[in-house]
Amino acid sequence: MNPIMLVFDNDRFAELIRFVVTTAGFAVEQLNDPLALYEKVKEINPPLIIMDVFLKHIDGLYLIERLYAVKEFAQIPVLIVSSRNEPLAVFDALERGAADYLAAPINEDMLIEKVKKLLKAN
Repeated sequence: MNPIMLVFDNDRFAELIRFVVTTAGFAVEQLNDPLALYEKVKEINPPLIIMDVFLKHIDGLYLIERLYAVKEFAQIPVLIVSSRNEPLAVFDALERGAADYLAAPINEDMLIEKVKKLLKAN
């Protein structure tokens, strides 16, 4: 299986997500520059993208919309993991294309459950 792509610009948060996901047995590839998402997706063809909505230089939800505008990327599920936990933030993310949403504080078991569910569905 190709690696799951992580798109975070907060290194501590990214390291936590990386640790939890790799400990569960999944390979991951971290992308620190969200503006390079399209090129990296073409390169590794990830089965899942886990990302934040707060990214340097670009809104994560806008990035999802742009990603899904490319036909070959439209089937890649995106799991949002974010510090925003208001119902409107979750609704907005799902409306704009996210496959699922997990708000901080991160429950490790819930994260892995969502990863497995999205990988199975894909």
